[in-house]
Order: sequence, then C-alpha cells, then structure tokens
Amino acid sequence: VLTERDLPYELRSAGKSSPRRSDMTKLTGGSSQCPYLIDENADTAMFESADIIEYLYKTYALWTPPNEILESVSAIVTPLLKPIYKVLAPLQAGSNGEDTKAYNADIANTKAAIEKEISSSRVVVYTYSLSPFCTEATNLLKTLDIEYKEISLGKEWIPGLIDDPIKRAALGEMTGQTSLPHVFVGGKSIGGIFSGSPGLVPALEQGILMKLINDADK
Repeated sequence: VLTERDLPYELRSAGKSSPRRSDMTKLTGGSSQCPYLIDENADTAMFESADIIEYLYKTYALWTPPNEILESVSAIVTPLLKPIYKVLAPLQAGSNGEDTKAYNADIANTKAAIEKEISSSRVVVYTYSLSPFCTEATNLLKTLDIEYKEISLGKEWIPGLIDDPIKRAALGEMTGQTSLPHVFVGGKSIGGIFSGSPGLVPALEQGILMKLINDADK
C-alpha cells in the first residue's frame, strides 16, 4: 500500500536478532510482533497486517479496493453465467406462460416503475441480500460517503429466493444486464461492481465516478 500510494516511509528491520526487538517490546508494552506501523502524522500505531492495510487506505487513499478474491471470481464466473442469466431471468418472470400479452404488459409496467426508481436518487443500487458482491458494492459506497438508494430483489437469483423476478427480467431488457448488483447513476446504468459500463470499481479507477454523480445534479 505504501508504494502503491507513493507514501514516504522509513523501513526499519526488526529481525529476531535485531536489537530493535527489545526497543519494540518497551514501546508496545511487551510485544515484538511485526509488521508494526507507526504513523506520527496521526499519532497511531498498530500490529495486524490487515488492520494496517485498511488504515492506510482509509487514511491516505480515496477509496479502499474491494475483496480481491471476489474480483477474481467475478472475472471467471460472470462471463460464464451471463448467457444463463439471460435465458433464466425471463423464464423466472413467467415468459413461458400461456398469456403472452399479460407478461408483456407486466414487463412494460415494470420498466416504467424502474424508470421512476432510478430517477429517485443520484445513485440507485439493485441488490440481493445474500450476495457478497452486492454487499461489497454497498460497503464501498458507504466507505466513500456516497448516498444511495438500495432496492432489494430478494435474497438471491435462485428460484424461491428471488422476490421480484419480473423486475430482474425488465432490467435485462432495458440494459442487457440481469446480474446484481446493478448500479445506476443519474438514471443511467454503469453496470455491476467489477464490470459493466464501466462498472463501479472501474469508474473509481478511471476517476469518473464522482463526476458522474455530480453531473447527475445538473
């Protein structure tokens, strides 16, 4: 994190035979655990690697990168599941029923409802309550202090756990995306957490997310 954020720092070795071990013990009240971070700027000190990484990102970065494992899984799984979702979403919504007119009417009404929803807040996120990807997306927005409106479509996309399959199918027809989370900024889809147009994390990496949000007020 220190090199990634180009933060100036002093690295002091404290190996087992290093005399600094005893200095650390005195400084910390008995522990010589490494790594040990001392941030004189904030009068802060800590041991655990995970805590150090989180602290450095929160203190010296604009945002904290999401879980790398989820990002790796998403890169593999999302392309594989996208064609399945595309077929399954309308089926779950009842597209194979006998009354095609009723289904089309439901889709049209739901699209109109979605248009109102995505215009009701600068940032709107459609989620599943049990999805780690959705949780990661909303946590990222919270970390950035970005206000958003969350609309849950149930626990997951699996039959029996999804509450509003017709809305998922309508989102698919409107944007080509049926997976969640689905993030809208200023009434326009930017995709999911890791991919889309361009996606939540890519928008942050490109430095355009806040501009999109600010432009939504104009």
